[in-house]
Amino acid sequence: MKFRFGFNSKSIFRAFPILAAVTAASSASAHSELRGSVPAAGEVLDCAPANFELQFNEGVQLTALRLHRLDGAEIELPRRSIREATIETIDLPPLEPGEFRAEWRIISPDGLAVGGAIPFSVSGECRP
Repeated sequence: MKFRFGFNSKSIFRAFPILAAVTAASSASAHSELRGSVPAAGEVLDCAPANFELQFNEGVQLTALRLHRLDGAEIELPRRSIREATIETIDLPPLEPGEFRAEWRIISPDGLAVGGAIPFSVSGECRP
């Protein structure tokens, strides 16, 4: 009894371009994502940070960053130019102890708008 699997070397070579296209499409559909931040989400700091850093998995354009106290008051941040980068560092004004929420928005290389929020706290127990 012989079994035939229904493919030969020619059918494998015909299938290769299709497999390559599917693989390329799946890797191209990966979206930009936040890999980390300083301060990290949920972090409680003794001293107020001098800056805020966002780390992304690929070059993105940071189009908005807003910092709010949990009571809703917005803290003014310095203006900066929009450019493509994997790491964005933004100088912060002096912060009083309290709870904060940094809200960010980016445009990924594929044109998709992505955003998020990072809560953090400053305890005020900073010792010089």
